[in-house]
Amino acid sequence: MAKVWDDIMKRMFAANPQHFLNWLTPGAILVRELSPELKTRTLITDLMYVIIWYGQKIVLHIEFQRRGDDEMGKRLWEYNSTTSVNNDMVVMSVVIYLRKERKMVESPYIQRLPNGMAVHAFFYEAIKLWELPAEQFFRPGLEGLLPLVTLMRDGNRREIVEAMIERLAASRRFDLLAFAYAFAGLTFSKKHDHEWLTERFAMYKKEMEDSWTYQGILQEGIEQGIHRTLISFLEVRYPMLVELAQEQTSQIKDADTLRQVVNKVFSLQTAGEIEEYLLALGDDATKN
Repeated sequence: MAKVWDDIMKRMFAANPQHFLNWLTPGAILVRELSPELKTRTLITDLMYVIIWYGQKIVLHIEFQRRGDDEMGKRLWEYNSTTSVNNDMVVMSVVIYLRKERKMVESPYIQRLPNGMAVHAFFYEAIKLWELPAEQFFRPGLEGLLPLVTLMRDGNRREIVEAMIERLAASRRFDLLAFAYAFAGLTFSKKHDHEWLTERFAMYKKEMEDSWTYQGILQEGIEQGIHRTLISFLEVRYPMLVELAQEQTSQIKDADTLRQVVNKVFSLQTAGEIEEYLLALGDDATKN
C-alpha cells in the first residue's frame, strides 16, 4: 500500500514541480531532475531535483511517508550523504508525512560513539501535513498541492473540500481532482462521508478517468499486480468491502478476467453497487 501512495505523490510532484518548490524552497528555480538511484549499493529515493536557491545550485531530496518509520533519520542521512558525495553538491532532505502516527522520528539524526560523543549529526526537515492549515495551499503558486488539503489541519471540513474541488474544476485540472479523490479517502472514514465524497466527485468522473493521472495510476497498478490494484482502490474508498473483494477474487488466475473485474469496480459509483457486483461474481469469474 505504501508504494501506491509513493507513486501518487511522485506523479503529483511531476505534474507541478514548481509548485512544490514554491512551498518547500520559496524562490528556488528548477534546473533538472536527478536519477533517484544512488550509486554505491542500490539506494532508491523518492525524488531528487537540482535547483537554484538563493543563487546556489543544490539538490532537493524529498521522501513521502504514509506511516512512521523508526529508521527514517538514518535512511535520509544515507541518501543525503551519498547524493552529496556523488554530485558534489549540498543536499536538502525533506520528509513529508501524510498521516499522523503515534511515533515520528524527529530531526536531527545523530550517530554516537560508545562514549557518547557525536560523530554524525544530520539535520533534515520533517513536514507533518496534519499540522499545516488547509488554507495554505490555496495561495497562488501552490495550486498543484491542492489535492493534499484533506490531509491538513481542518481539511476534513466539507467546505474546505468543496472549495478545493471548485478551484480545480474551474481551472480544468481534472488530473489533480483524481489525486484529490484518492487522498480524501484517507481522511473521511465514515460511511456517510464516503457517500458524500462519491456523490461530490461523481459529476467529474468522466473527466477524471480520462486524465493522464488516473490512467497512469491504473496502468502502473495493473503492471504491479492487478489484484493489488483492486484491493488498494477499495482500501482508499470503500475499506468495508476489502474483505469481500479478497474472498471473491482470490481464486481468479486469469489476468484478463481479473482486469475486467477491476474495470467494472472502477466504473461503479457507490459502495452498494460494488458490493452487489462482488457478491454476484459467479463460477465463470472465479475459475482457474
